[in-house]
Amino acid sequence: MSVPSGIIHFETGDALPGVVVGYVSIRSQGGVSFLDADDLTDLPKFFATDEDRAAARKTLEELEFHIVAESRLGMAIAGPPQAWAALTDGELVAYEQRTRARGGRIEDVTHIDIVGPGQPDAPGAGKAKPDEIEGVVIERPRAPQGPIPPPNSRFHLRLPDDVAMILKAPAAHRAGYTGRGVTVAMVDSGYGAHPFFEAHAYAVRPPVTVVPGTTPAGDPIGHGTGEAANVFAIAPDAELWPVRASNQQGDMVAAVAGFMRAKMDGPDVLSNSWGGDYPDPLPPEPHAADRALVLEILDAIDQGIIVVFAAGNGSCGVEAQVPGVIAAGGVYANADLDLQASTYASGYHSDWFGGVDVPTVSGLVGMRPRASYIAMPVPRGCRIDLERAFAGGDDPPDGTTPYDGWALFSGTSAACPQVAGAAAVLRGMWRQATPKQVCDALCAGATDVYVGHNHPRFNHPAQRGRDLATGHGLINVSAALEALADTASQQQKETAVPDDLLGVAISQGHALTLADKLANDQGFRDHLEADPVKALASINVDASGWTPPEKLKLAPATEFEGLYASMQDNRKQFRTLIAYLSD
Repeated sequence: MSVPSGIIHFETGDALPGVVVGYVSIRSQGGVSFLDADDLTDLPKFFATDEDRAAARKTLEELEFHIVAESRLGMAIAGPPQAWAALTDGELVAYEQRTRARGGRIEDVTHIDIVGPGQPDAPGAGKAKPDEIEGVVIERPRAPQGPIPPPNSRFHLRLPDDVAMILKAPAAHRAGYTGRGVTVAMVDSGYGAHPFFEAHAYAVRPPVTVVPGTTPAGDPIGHGTGEAANVFAIAPDAELWPVRASNQQGDMVAAVAGFMRAKMDGPDVLSNSWGGDYPDPLPPEPHAADRALVLEILDAIDQGIIVVFAAGNGSCGVEAQVPGVIAAGGVYANADLDLQASTYASGYHSDWFGGVDVPTVSGLVGMRPRASYIAMPVPRGCRIDLERAFAGGDDPPDGTTPYDGWALFSGTSAACPQVAGAAAVLRGMWRQATPKQVCDALCAGATDVYVGHNHPRFNHPAQRGRDLATGHGLINVSAALEALADTASQQQKETAVPDDLLGVAISQGHALTLADKLANDQGFRDHLEADPVKALASINVDASGWTPPEKLKLAPATEFEGLYASMQDNRKQFRTLIAYLSD
């Protein structure tokens, strides 16, 4: 085993876990393994054939692996150490690696490697015996980005109102832009039911888990539950899809599997308040064990999913650097609403992927030493709930009590779902917006921050214009909506539809109401099934309804055929209709 430069490590006698989560890459059509490729951004050449995928699935099932999730590239799997040994003809060993872990602390964290004849030197990566499997990766532990609050901070923000107000979301909400009909998947330590979510009537889909033997509706740490509230502060009518990627102790042992599982359901937005860390200076390229995750992230963006990652709390991980990812940094707003860069948040330049600056934009994050800033709901008795109540020494309590289900924390873990919520509002306004268009709008609308420095590890100053401390600045939801509306208007002009097909111009709120009404109108649905082209032509925008075919003055039917074809490719058919009517 060859350990990356700058990493302190030693083998440990600790027993291996009963279930090990990892990833298998199916043979790439381009003929070059993801472990050996120089360029990971040419995504299609890494796609697998259906035949190889079927063969790999058969092999894995015969070895009694549990297939957690699949993509066009590979599969996330879980199985006992002996199954991994049979797959790779190698041996699994545990070793300790000193890294930046939960709450920004430097700790020795247990990792797992595959060793044996013919196995690569790269830690966590391995070769498999079957020809159709070109490589395997053991999941690297990922850390939730900074859940522990700082000491001695009494000023704090409340969810949802304070966060929404500072990020300029209320005006958007009053105009009807609330993320309705938009789905936000969140991969984290879990989600536990809390009266806060029920009282606000937030929509949360039943959670799923990717670690065998864990309870889907559980969150031992409380990190995922608390951070989820930030999504709803900005997008109160979005639907949250929680994915648990933690083990029974709450450790994030299956982040890649969780990301893949979330991606399989096709959410609009995918929020990730977790990441790895690399030492200084950065190696020339990401470690082999991270290459599979890079490709899976690129694949999600290629499918139109808006992917948001936390920039980190003093850490420097590959996740936030992947091209197309919106990396969420941190800005602190004090009681007078003065803005400055958060000293808790990461920000840096990397030469990877042709050069990348992190963060892209920023959300609200507290200051060092512990970023205690936002009062968040957590499961009663979870680790964060008790840690904050019983803290001592240089980390005093945050003012909450044990088992009260509340704690003060933030970090870029909070900024990430705030940005994801903003992305949901934008996607709800214009369903056809691409991830890049949403990102560009968030950047264009951001409030410039030019005071302060980011985390001392990087110590970059906030300056006028884009900088490495806060990116383009603090997200401004209303301004981002205006920027995206301008983009939508320009695109509509470039692909103009004759005005007479629309009947009258309508607002987005009108379109939402009309689409929901039609979606629940069985007569219209029957009409749509019988003759989709005429059904679309029958929509009477002015009257917020539809006209029976015998009373129609039909526009040329061919004008609607393209619309129907696009609807066939979209499982949210009426949301496509919204976008069409709103252009």
